Amino acid sequence: MGCRASESRAGAGRRTVPLLALVVLAELGQIFGYHVRHIEEEPSHQLQQDLMDFIDLVPFEDVQRLMQYYYHYDVEVESAFDYVSTEDYTQIRLDIVSLGEVRSFRRYLDSIGFSVEKVWTELNKRFDADDIFAEPDESVRMLNLTTRGLNGLVDDILALLPQDEIILLFFDKLETSNDFSFFFEQIGSGEFENVLNMLQSSQQLRILLWRLQRHGFDIPGWIQLVQKYFSFSSF
Repeated sequence: MGCRASESRAGAGRRTVPLLALVVLAELGQIFGYHVRHIEEEPSHQLQQDLMDFIDLVPFEDVQRLMQYYYHYDVEVESAFDYVSTEDYTQIRLDIVSLGEVRSFRRYLDSIGFSVEKVWTELNKRFDADDIFAEPDESVRMLNLTTRGLNGLVDDILALLPQDEIILLFFDKLETSNDFSFFFEQIGSGEFENVLNMLQSSQQLRILLWRLQRHGFDIPGWIQLVQKYFSFSSF
């Protein structure tokens, strides 16, 4: 496989994670009925470090081994990852990020301290996606899993996450971080709901996501898997 194709495939996996990370945090808030401390003034916008504390809980080496196994032993995953290196995928991705509704959503996240670009940069430091496409070593081959396509891969990745630690950190951040409290105050606001509704109502976005779904990239389905995973209980 060429270097350019590997880089393109590697980038795709990282690009979905910031959205899924936001969904995880938002889902936890919905489940547990969080109570934020009202902040009279905008905090110092150190939310990025709070988010990195969550990212640090992800067992990236285990995730990487799992993805490597799926790529080499699941035809659907191999085909989907190879599709990422095509011009069709590249054009769809450009069309998505160019949509006005997507740009508005990104601007709103930036305004409340959630920088998608910075999350991508930090993920790049923690996850070497190129290794996914290398020939599996004995430790990977011995995983001996029953693969279930891309949705199964996402489901299995979620199973690697330390639920209890994530939830404990979530409550700790709400109590100790003004930035985190401010962030949740904002994503519970009517303004955020309006921006999100515009995004979800975009017919152009739905068409583009449907085109990706034809190649296995069921992004709405993955978000539902995340929501289901963190809806296992309530207090």
